[in-house]
Amino acid sequence: MTFTLVILVAGGLLLVTSRTAIALGAYVVLAAAASTLIVPAATGSALALAVFSVTTVMKVLIAPLVMLWFLRAQPAARTLRPSLSVALRLLLAIGFAVVGIGTPLGLGLFILVCGVGMLVVHRNLMAHLIGLLALGTGVTLCGAVLAPGLPESVELGGTFDALVGTFIGLGLIRAFAAHDPLLDVESLKRLRG
Repeated sequence: MTFTLVILVAGGLLLVTSRTAIALGAYVVLAAAASTLIVPAATGSALALAVFSVTTVMKVLIAPLVMLWFLRAQPAARTLRPSLSVALRLLLAIGFAVVGIGTPLGLGLFILVCGVGMLVVHRNLMAHLIGLLALGTGVTLCGAVLAPGLPESVELGGTFDALVGTFIGLGLIRAFAAHDPLLDVESLKRLRG
């Protein structure tokens, strides 16, 4: 019950907070919690354990550290610029939490909808990167629950894809910050040619 509560609070923080560092910390909690749910399936073979270890380090340590480094260089990226009021974001988080109560599959679906919620609710591009990482974590957890015998290469490929997207996204955000230091997705419309 406590484990479920930790996931529900972290997922809710993704939606409710307006601070990038808090959302990033909530993502790390979600990724670490999803990894602990997947550990029993990953201990089946040495290859599975090695792939699991690499992907967990990449998701929980490397990507968040690079994003924190970026936040230090771009002070304007420290706020997520939510498009809904705190009350509506809290209501949305509570609604999503109803999905996540009960089973590991429910928790995976909860993480999925929280990732999508980050993409919809917040206007800052950093929120979109965090949302995509959370979305990948939800897909990984749902995959581990629905198909526990899934080959390790699929897990590694999904993680690699998400992390490469994160680093490319950070590069694009860095270039975009020269045009709009607030990193507001609404201002992307002005870049059309």
